[in-house]
Amino acid sequence: MIVTTIDKLTKYSEIPYAQDIVDFLADFRKGEMAPGRYDIHGDDLFAAVSRYDTEPDGDRVFENHKKYIDLQIVLDGKEEIQWADTKTLTMVSEEFSKGGDIAFYKGDAMGYTLLGGEQCVILFEEDAHKPNVLHEKSENVLKVVFKIRCSE
Repeated sequence: MIVTTIDKLTKYSEIPYAQDIVDFLADFRKGEMAPGRYDIHGDDLFAAVSRYDTEPDGDRVFENHKKYIDLQIVLDGKEEIQWADTKTLTMVSEEFSKGGDIAFYKGDAMGYTLLGGEQCVILFEEDAHKPNVLHEKSENVLKVVFKIRCSE
């Protein structure tokens, strides 16, 4: 997991399409985009925009992905995102064997960060994450999750 700010994103050579992500966010901020999927490079890079209320920790579960790296940023409001190495958790269900790109886990967080403003988090296959968690109180957030296809 990498926690950084958008202005430093292009410094990470591990992140394909970093400049395209920065450019998308600049355009996004010029005019409110509706929630939904926005293709940037088809299935290789797309943005999922959502608006929702954060939830208590006990209502959320850990997840991870194998086909895509997640880059998550909260543009309005703030949320807690918890992290744990998948090796420390117990898998409760998965879609990998059915061609999907998600598995769910239970267990304890190894740490967390607050997302809001310019801060973003980059999550790789081994990074189980529990997003959308309230911090102190529930907030309505506007979030963009960039899905970056992993090289095979």
